[in-house]
This record gives sequence, structure tokens and C-alpha cells, in this order.
Amino acid sequence: MKLWMDIQRDLEGVMYDHERILDAWHAGGVDGVVFGPLVFGQAKLSQNAQSLPSEGLVAPTYDPNPAVYKRLGVEAPAAPEHQLPEKRALLEKTMNATKDRGMQVYIMYADGGSGPGGPGHHLHDPQTTAARVARMVDTLEHYPMADGVVMDGPEWGYEMAPHHMNHRSYFFNDLPESVAPMAKDLGYDYAAMVAAKDRLLALFHNLDPKRIRSNARGGLMGAYHMLGADADLMSWLSFRTESLTRNFRQMREGVAANLDRPVRMGCGPRSAAFAPLCGYDFVDLAEFMDFLLPKHYFFHRGFDGFIGTVYRYSQTLIEWNPSLTVADTLEIVQAMFGIILPGVSDDMLDFETALSPEFFEQVVTQETKRAIAAVDDPERIVPWLDTGRFPHDGDPMSARDLKMLLDSAEAAGLRRFNYHHQGNLSPGEWVVISDKCGTRWDPRSGDWEPPDELVL
Repeated sequence: MKLWMDIQRDLEGVMYDHERILDAWHAGGVDGVVFGPLVFGQAKLSQNAQSLPSEGLVAPTYDPNPAVYKRLGVEAPAAPEHQLPEKRALLEKTMNATKDRGMQVYIMYADGGSGPGGPGHHLHDPQTTAARVARMVDTLEHYPMADGVVMDGPEWGYEMAPHHMNHRSYFFNDLPESVAPMAKDLGYDYAAMVAAKDRLLALFHNLDPKRIRSNARGGLMGAYHMLGADADLMSWLSFRTESLTRNFRQMREGVAANLDRPVRMGCGPRSAAFAPLCGYDFVDLAEFMDFLLPKHYFFHRGFDGFIGTVYRYSQTLIEWNPSLTVADTLEIVQAMFGIILPGVSDDMLDFETALSPEFFEQVVTQETKRAIAAVDDPERIVPWLDTGRFPHDGDPMSARDLKMLLDSAEAAGLRRFNYHHQGNLSPGEWVVISDKCGTRWDPRSGDWEPPDELVL
């Protein structure tokens, strides 16, 4: 097994000591480095995703090339106020040093800092798509050593809890009026989808335990009736996938048509269970994306974690329907997503011990196999992993948890992952990762130690 290392919001922390850091990563099994966002002085995030004060001047890492934007018919973004030539040179030196060690270079958020788009919905507006494509092409032309790009989003929501981080990823907010032109263009009835969404929200506030227990384990047909036998609801789900797939395809084709060299492109869906609600179809995406990076974030609490999301579904459904049991809510989750959490049954307290050996053996295995099944080569599945002390503001996942996760995923066929991110990599995690992917790190003899920072 090998890994990519995600740098995230600390270009300087890696650049200033890149020779030593890259040597240590390479020895530990890193064969790709993901740079981005391409912004110097980027503020780091602490608890509750709050920004920490920036430690330097904030500026994009390069000047836009007006010719790129002109040929795509969009307005170029403004040039950075601060040029920071020494930092720019050092970033390019770091990228080249990465390549010199036989590691690949990927850029995350390569479309970040694009010029103004159009007034329509971002998944539909042609000017917005052209602006993103232009910025991505500009980025890749400026950094010719880059092998490809990693896209994190866009996506539709998948969370049910309105209280979660002020409606973060709340899927009942996914049909604003700006969606109507896109729905019409794709052949969907916008008003009918809105009505179906409202009926589903009303149903989730008035669930009948008898209907749940009668239908939840009845496969597609049972789940369809449990959710109100609503044909327009199914249309809404189809619309989510069709609209998102089209947008990713437009980005892929736009870059290919306007860049004079081939590059690899990948996008990061949610894990296989939640991906369809977000609009991701692994099989369709794999037809034109070079690799997929499903979010193998399995922690509790925080945001984007697998167990935490299921917990919030149960919590919210019980708040909306006090007569339901925890077991009833888990039946709904299983019917919707195919998720079964071993050892979590009839008490919310069970979620606190959900990260059991059985969880890794069953859930991680299933999520990994489902992702790999969509591609012709397991090397094209590169899940994001986040564990350690502070994964996405969630409960800690120990080095033992990480080892069970990697062992289960490897047994299921996984060959590579993307660690998110180097800034919060802990010594225990690095021992496990380097042992699995390269030469086991010895903290006594090694001249580099993981940062282990409490940052997101």
C-alpha cells in the first residue's frame, strides 16, 4: 500500500523544510503530494472550523495569465497585491523536489480564485463553469510539473440535522429557486421536486413506527413505500446525480480541450453509502475521471464523519418523532443507505463505542469494496483518510483505529489512500502508516517528526 500526503493550509510549513520533510515522507511510503489551496499565508482552522490569525501576508501563489481567460471568454481574476517572489520560487522548488524523488504532484482547489462567473446556479451557469475551467488551466500551465488535480466538491447535501453547524450539508436546503433553470434544462419539473422535498420533510416529522418496521428491510420496494411511495422524490434524487455528473464532466472536458498536455483529474465523493444522496454516481464518474477519492472519514462528532452522520440522523429523527426508538431510526438509515453499525442497536450510548473491530471488518470493508467495484483498477480509488486527535473537529481515532482501518481496507483490495492532512499527522499514525506503506519510522533515529497540530 502507498499514500499521497495532503498539505492543505500550510504551504510555508512544508516549503521551508521541504528537503527533510520530503525525504521522510518518501521513506514512509508517500508517492504523491497534494498541494493546495495555492495561497500563501492561508489561515488555519481550529475547533468549530474557526479561522486562526494568519501568520503572514495572504496572497495567491501566482499571477493570472490574461490570455487563458481571454480565450475562454471570461474575466481574469485580479493579480495578487503581494507578489512574494521568494515564496513563489520556493514553492516551485518544493514541487520540483517532490518530482525529483519520484513522487507525483497534485494540486487541490486548482480552480480556486477564479474570476467572476455568471448569475445562475454554480452547477449550471456556463460562465461560472468557464471561469473555473480557465482558472484550472491557468494553474496547470503555471505549474507544468503537476501531474493532475484533486477536486473536493461541489456536491449536494446529505445531512438531516438542521442544527448541525448551522445547516451544513442540510439536504432540505438543496432546491433554491436558482435551481429551476437547471431542472428545466435537464427535463425535470422543479415545482414537483420542491413539493416532494416538502412532503419528505413532513413525513420525517410524522413517522409511523408500524410503517418503518413493516417496510424498512424490504429492499428498494420497501424503502420506496416507507418514504411515501413518492415518484417525484425519486426524480429529485435522479436530478441530483445527473446535474452533478454533468458538471464534473464539463470541467473534465473543458480542461482537456484547453490544456496542451494530458493531466490526471479526480474528485472526492462522500463514502459509497452517502455518495448517491450527494449526487455522486461512482460508476458514471469513473467513465471520465482518472481517480476517485471517497471520504473514508469514519469518526464520531465533528463534521463529515461516518458515525457522526448516522448519529445525527438518529438524534434528529427521535427529536422529530419522540415515539420512535433508536432501533427504528437505524432501520431508516439502513433502508436509505445500506448502513449497519455493529453493536449499535437500541441506545444512543452505543454510538460512543461504535468504532469496534467489527466496525472496521464490516463497514470499512463494505465501503472499500463498493468503491473499488466501480473502477477497472483499484489504483484509481484513493480515499481520503482523517484520523488522529482531531479529525474534522471530531472525536479522536487512535493509531490502533487507523491500523484496523488500513488492514481492513487493504484486505478489501485498497492499494492507496490520501492522508488528510500533514499538519495534524501524529507520531502514532505515522508509525502505523510508514510501517504499512514504506519503512517504519523510528522516532529515536529519524530527524523529522510529524507536526501533530490541532488544526483542521
